[in-house]
Amino acid sequence: MNLSLKYKIAIAIFLLEAIMMTMVLWDTLGHSLENTGKQIAAAEQVTLDIVSDISRIALFNEDYDRVQGYIESLPGNPGVLKARLLDDRNIIVASSSLNELGETVPELVNSDTTHWRTSLLENEAGRLGSLSVLFSQQVQIDSFQAIRNRGIAIAATGMGLIAVFGLAFGYLLTYRLQKVVQAANRVAQGDYSVRTHLRKSDEVGQVGTAFDTMAEVIARERRQLARVNSSLERRIEERTCELEDANREYEAFAYAISHDLRAPLRSVNGFAQILTDDYAEQLDDTARGYLERIRNSALKMANLIDDLLTLSRINRAEICNVSFDMSQVCYEVVEELRADAPAREVSIDIQPGMTVQGDPNLIRDALANLIGNAWKFTGKTPHAHIRIHSRLEDSETVYIVEDNGAGFDMEYADKLFIPFQRLHRERDFSGTGIGLSTVQRIIYRHGGNIRGTGKIGQGAAFYFTLGCKKTP
Repeated sequence: MNLSLKYKIAIAIFLLEAIMMTMVLWDTLGHSLENTGKQIAAAEQVTLDIVSDISRIALFNEDYDRVQGYIESLPGNPGVLKARLLDDRNIIVASSSLNELGETVPELVNSDTTHWRTSLLENEAGRLGSLSVLFSQQVQIDSFQAIRNRGIAIAATGMGLIAVFGLAFGYLLTYRLQKVVQAANRVAQGDYSVRTHLRKSDEVGQVGTAFDTMAEVIARERRQLARVNSSLERRIEERTCELEDANREYEAFAYAISHDLRAPLRSVNGFAQILTDDYAEQLDDTARGYLERIRNSALKMANLIDDLLTLSRINRAEICNVSFDMSQVCYEVVEELRADAPAREVSIDIQPGMTVQGDPNLIRDALANLIGNAWKFTGKTPHAHIRIHSRLEDSETVYIVEDNGAGFDMEYADKLFIPFQRLHRERDFSGTGIGLSTVQRIIYRHGGNIRGTGKIGQGAAFYFTLGCKKTP
């Protein structure tokens, strides 16, 4: 049962006071009952002693008529039902019931409401007889009931007062606490001006004062935060304008690279080709070698421009989030590689059914770089093998592109994704050093991560996630 605090307090007070009152009443009523019992027993003993003195004289003088009248009058006294006087032969010589005179005393039997009290009558000469008086316990019962009823009335009155006090105390306590709760709810809704105004020195007052202090601190900090946010918004607007200007400059720079630099490179490459073709007979081997180096450098520069433009496009491209079959994209990339180098024999395993969420074009670029690197770095490896698959790690799907090619030294793994950083000599494996930077940017833009492991001469593996759950 979910009771409010005020009822819990009232019940706790009621039970505690009820236990204490029960103990006090039990002790008090016990003493009252004990004293009443003693008083009744003492009154019975007094009655018995008085009659015994009169009866002793009557037995000694054998004056039974005198005592008979007195014994007959005893039942008129409160609590006395019957009386008998017996001589030394246990013959009834006086009784409150005349029909018992001259008979032998029957067995005395007590009941729930009556009891006999007997007094032996003696003098110096010996036993004279005995006096038996039957007392009623109704007086004692009535006294006990009166005491019990008085105790019940006191208990009921006390319990009622305790219940009212408990409820009142609980209400007064929870009423003040409720003010704190209501104020807290208003603060939670954004009203930081609310105060409890509880100023008493007790614990609840201290809670209210602490709450008011907290609300004031929060309100002050909110005002300060609002000023900071206003300043921050202005700074964000300024930085946004600066970023837009920088993007425009970046786009202009990319345009310049794409158009202004390509034209000179085409001229250099074209004139070098003309010299090679038209003046071949006039050039020695050294000159032809120089022309070939000029053409290769121009081609490398063109490839570098292409890679920079690709990286620029990826940074600015909008992500199209769709579900597609990444395994099929891998098959297509591999087919293109085989078409460019039909003489190469490379064993390639692609896990089927790898369905992902993301931008198909950007992820294709990333896979083209990763699979292309694996294809390139297994170029000098007999029995070359490339494997593309996925696995679950900590409830997240990780995609893996691994090969048994040249590998790399893990000491330089932190340079893998830095633009223009190469871990192999160019004469061994060609490239611009931008491919893995492009892959990393694509993966990051999909909310994923990428890392690489390798060992020299034993291949490399690249692990990446796409920041989304695998589509069934």
